[in-house]
This record gives sequence, structure tokens and C-alpha cells, in this order.
Amino acid sequence: MKLTELLSPLNLNKKVVPDIKIHNIEFRSKAVEKGDIFVAIKGIHDDGHKYIQHAISNGAVAVIGEKEIDDLPVPYIQVHDAREALGKMATVYFNTPSSKHGMIGITGTNGKTTTAYMLHHLLQSSQRSCSLISTVANYINGHEMNSTATTPNVLELQKMLQVSTDEFAVVEVSSHGLDQKRLEGVEFDFTIFTNLSHDHLDYHKTLEDYFLCKSKLFYKLKPNGIAVINSSCSWGKRLVDKLRGDGLNVYTYGVKDSDNLQLINDNKSTIKVKWLQNEWNVELPLPGIYNTHNALASILVALAIGVDVPSIQKAMKTFTGVPGRFEVHRHSSGITFIVDYAHTPDGLEKFLHTVKSFQPRKLIHIFGLRGNGDPSKRALMLETSIKHSDEVILTMDDLNGVKQASMSLELEALSTSYGKNKTQIITDRTRAIEYAWKNAKPGDFIVITGKGPELYKESFIIPTKTDSETVKYLFSEQFEP
Repeated sequence: MKLTELLSPLNLNKKVVPDIKIHNIEFRSKAVEKGDIFVAIKGIHDDGHKYIQHAISNGAVAVIGEKEIDDLPVPYIQVHDAREALGKMATVYFNTPSSKHGMIGITGTNGKTTTAYMLHHLLQSSQRSCSLISTVANYINGHEMNSTATTPNVLELQKMLQVSTDEFAVVEVSSHGLDQKRLEGVEFDFTIFTNLSHDHLDYHKTLEDYFLCKSKLFYKLKPNGIAVINSSCSWGKRLVDKLRGDGLNVYTYGVKDSDNLQLINDNKSTIKVKWLQNEWNVELPLPGIYNTHNALASILVALAIGVDVPSIQKAMKTFTGVPGRFEVHRHSSGITFIVDYAHTPDGLEKFLHTVKSFQPRKLIHIFGLRGNGDPSKRALMLETSIKHSDEVILTMDDLNGVKQASMSLELEALSTSYGKNKTQIITDRTRAIEYAWKNAKPGDFIVITGKGPELYKESFIIPTKTDSETVKYLFSEQFEP
């Protein structure tokens, strides 16, 4: 592709753009090959402008950046926003792939992954081929691919959409992905807002900024696109007013008569909903009111696409859930483990409330603190755990560069300030799970939260890679507590 064509959406002065052939686009200097254009991105921890010479030595024939730079041996095009330029170039390079699919974007603090998996299952079950791009895994043309982030970088995302021949694509959209313009050039037919609560304030600083960042997704709708909003969330109500005030097409789900999809009754395993004046039941395989809301979002989009009610009812019966989301492991001794990703105060509150509804003899909660995570939610998380649990075991999560000694001190400080004599600290995560297992009795529930299906980044004493794998390892030892 010629550079002039690649840069056409940037509206640059054509006199500054040489007419040279470009092989590929790259923003990682080590991945640059002969004939590529290198885009220098200024990140949180590093600055791509430092690696321009490295990119050129690897074969870059042109460079784009934000800083004023002279005397490069290849053409240099200065832009105001390199991330935006990268996204627009990727859209041209991959031939606007989002226009070829029914695009569905899902954002919110909690519920994105479960909603994405549910909707993917609903569409696939109704003979509508669907790609899935999510935190846990990506599915393109029926094949599973590893996931490296909730929202992939803009080049990976556009390439996946180009490769996909599926009719629809469901994409989880994180606030980081929106802020870092990983969705530049991607337009959606449907955008879903699940909820918003305390999270990522280390990055966004305030809930208001967090909300405004999430809101950006809904301005990426195609001309006839539909925003699908949870009206039971106060931030969702505000978003509805904002979008309707801007003339956008909005559907809502919740408990009000005015909702497009109304929840009439929730009997835990079966819900009754109302759509276009017709009421009908849906069996739900996952417990918790939050999963009811995830189902409502998925069902509403499926209905808007044209999936018939019997197909939705049949598909929901066969939905098996998401790895690491309320993942239940029952032992013959009568002890139950549940592994869940709950990593926010609100998500943890709803998860533990749901677990308590099963009336365990004793509820034992294991969770850790993530290095370089949002420190403002840590005390809230422990307070929530103390409120619902009989026993709390604080342990390690991913350290992400934070020294273990520093994290241990923080665990001790939190335990002292908020533990209320219910808390103990076992820093090795696998040993914490083993301790709970060996000291549990029939009827006890042991819940492990924070990581879900994620691989351990740290090395622990038991040679396992995930929380679920650790539980299965302990079961395989045939130890009867």
C-alpha cells in the first residue's frame, strides 16, 4: 500500500507525504521489518520516540510521531495524536473490517465477559456465526485464540476483524482500551453498558472521569446503531439521558415499565421478562442478580437482531458459563469451592451475597491484592469480605513489580485496621487454598476471588498455574478433610 493512501484519513498536506510503498504498520520497534512504517507511541511507562532509530535500523522506511524531530534518514510525519493516527491508518490498511460485521461492543465495570460469552452463545446457537474478542479468550471463525488483554491493541483488533468471516463480532471494551484509542476506526451496530462502580481509579482518578471514558464507546455507533443500557444502574440512567439528549437510539433493560426488556419476576433459576407486550420465561444456569442483568443485556441484543424467543429460551438452557466466573468445584466430602474473578467492591459484594444465599455452614474467602492495582479499593474489598465471610485469608495476587515484602506489609496493615479478628495472612496463594481445604468441614464453601481463569504470574509452592487448577490438584490428592 502506498503511504499517501495509508495516511489519507489524517488530512495531511500532501506535499509532506512521499509516495512510497509500505509493507506493514508497527508501533513496536523490535517487530519492525524492512518496508514498514513505525508509529512512535508515548505510553504510560515508556516512549516510542526513544526507539525510532532502532525501528529505522530494522528497516522502517517512514516514521510517524508527535515530537518535532529533524535529520532522520527516512520521512518523518509529525501528528498531534499518534494513537489516533495509528487507528486511522489501521482502518485503511485492513480495509475498514468493522463495516463487514454486525459489531457488538460491551463495556462496564463488571459483567462484560459473562455478557459477551452469553451473547456469543445465543447467536451461535441461532445459526448466526459470531466472533468473540474477550478477556478470557478470542474465537474467530470457530477457532480459539489466546487473549492478551480485554481489548487488544488496535492493530491486533483490526486484523482479527479482517480475518473473521463471521456474521457478527462481540467485543469486550475496557476503559483503558477506549482511553488509549485501541478502538479508533471501529464502529458498532450495538453497544452495551452493564454497570459502573469503583475500579481503575489509579488510572482514571475519579468515577466521573471513568464514566466519561466509558461513554466514549457509545459515540462509535454506526448511523442506525443502538445503545443498550442497564437502567437499574444510576450511571446507566445518566448515560441514557446523555445519549438520548444527543439524538442516539437507546434501548434499556431493567425492572421499569418503560424498559424495552423488562424483568417481571426473578425466581433465581427462572426469570420472566416482557418484550413488545409479551411475557415469557427464561431458565438461567447462573445464579445471582448480576447474572440476571447480564442475561437481560444479551437477550435484548439478540431480540433486536431478530433471534426468536424459542431459540433464546433453548440457548440459555445450554449456556455453561465462563471459565473463572462463578466456577464451582464440589468434592464428595461436601465441601464446595467457587473460583470467581470478582475484583471490585461492588462485584465482590454481589458475588458473596449470592454465595451466602446457598446457606453454607461456613463461608471462607481467599483473596489477594494486585501489585500496581487501584489502592483505593483495597480497604473496601476487605470490609466487604468481612461483612459476608466467616473467615478471610489474605494472600498474594500478581505482584507486577511490587516487592513481596512491601505487599506483605500492606496485607498486615489492612488486616490490623479492618480484619476484626476474622483475618489471617498466608502469602503463598496455593498454600492459602490448601490451608482452607484441610481445615474445612462438610457444608463449607471456600471462595477464591480476584484472578478467575488468569494464570499465576508468581511462583508458588504447589506447582499449579491457576486457582481452579490448584483446587483440582488438591482434590486429586484424595485428601479427605
